[in-house]
Amino acid sequence: MQHIIACIDGSSYSQSVTALAAWAAQRIVCPLTLLHVLDDAKPEADIQLSGHIGLGSREHLLTQLAELDEQRAKIALKYGQVLLSDLEIFADKWDIAEVYKQQKHGNLVETLKEMADTTRVVVMGKSGELHQNDEKTLGSHLESVVRAIHSHILVSPSEFSQAPTSYVLAFDGSDISEKLVEKAINTPLLKGMTCHLVMVDDKQTPKEFKSASHRLQQQGVTVIEAHLMGNVVADSVLKYQQQHDIGLIAMGAYGHSKFRHWFVGSTTTKILTNATVPLLLIR
Repeated sequence: MQHIIACIDGSSYSQSVTALAAWAAQRIVCPLTLLHVLDDAKPEADIQLSGHIGLGSREHLLTQLAELDEQRAKIALKYGQVLLSDLEIFADKWDIAEVYKQQKHGNLVETLKEMADTTRVVVMGKSGELHQNDEKTLGSHLESVVRAIHSHILVSPSEFSQAPTSYVLAFDGSDISEKLVEKAINTPLLKGMTCHLVMVDDKQTPKEFKSASHRLQQQGVTVIEAHLMGNVVADSVLKYQQQHDIGLIAMGAYGHSKFRHWFVGSTTTKILTNATVPLLLIR
């Protein structure tokens, strides 16, 4: 059975990630797994320090460093266990039938790859422990996960408490956005939600936009069309989302034309950085 995987790292995003993942699990009716990965990589500061220890006391100090590393690993393990238990209790408020906890050693991306066959949706905070106090900075793992994982990815803002009833779907007329419309139709997370189909362009609305709207409506989706004017796609989409109090933004992980490649000055990156609502990256 496939699970919703909530990636927990101990940052301030952990509770919002859990809440968003619980909403997804409740909506799709599938189990929720709270995943905490202990990165076994040795801290860079320790590696540099060991290279500058004098010859006379080198062995003794390296032994002490090894003991400190062992203590730190034990504390991190215990902390993760307590964190998972607390978040399991928090997730129970969403009345989910099955909630599981997993704690693994290793790398987050590799761990998610190993779990791919049983993963329905991955849920992450847009920032991790290192940048948790800076809402304009994206987490270091996020790009790697997006590039490596083929499941849908829900990216959580710092707070999530209200289940969305509508979503913005950005359309640009490209082949990829055409496929995105089809995937949105078939994505259970979006079933029954109002779709705000938006296009940002200073030209006349193309027939492809009307065709996309028609396809959505044929499948029973309530569609609100919006042709937005502006030179910066991300700013126009975010302004529209805020003005209409829309609870979710759906986009592809990759795009073309005005929606450039992910993390290369892309519209997706700017929206992700500045959004205050969850972003669903449809794969």
